[in-house]
Amino acid sequence: MNLARGTADLHVRNICSVFDVFTVENSLTPTRPLGNIVSAVIESLDIHWSGVTRSILGFSDPVNQFSGDFFETSVNFRVAVITEKSTGHGFRFVSSAITKIDFAQFGRETNGVFF
Repeated sequence: MNLARGTADLHVRNICSVFDVFTVENSLTPTRPLGNIVSAVIESLDIHWSGVTRSILGFSDPVNQFSGDFFETSVNFRVAVITEKSTGHGFRFVSSAITKIDFAQFGRETNGVFF
């Protein structure tokens, strides 16, 4: 994260023990909490935040012991995820070369005992 430049990056590989629930509704609907959970692995995830459109610097909420600097940006990302064949699925998803989202946020915060 480079706050002075208004950029941040996240690169991860082989994150195990994540869950694939196949649909947004399975993740969010109270009547189907988490739906049909299947073990999955994030093979790779690359996120790059840049192009600050709004900055909130020095935000502070003493009542809730929360403060920080926050940036609204766009984001580019790539992801590859697989469900293991042992689950009966063996599905692999790979995003487009680069997927761009026009609204994202990143920042630095302090809270609780660190406030």
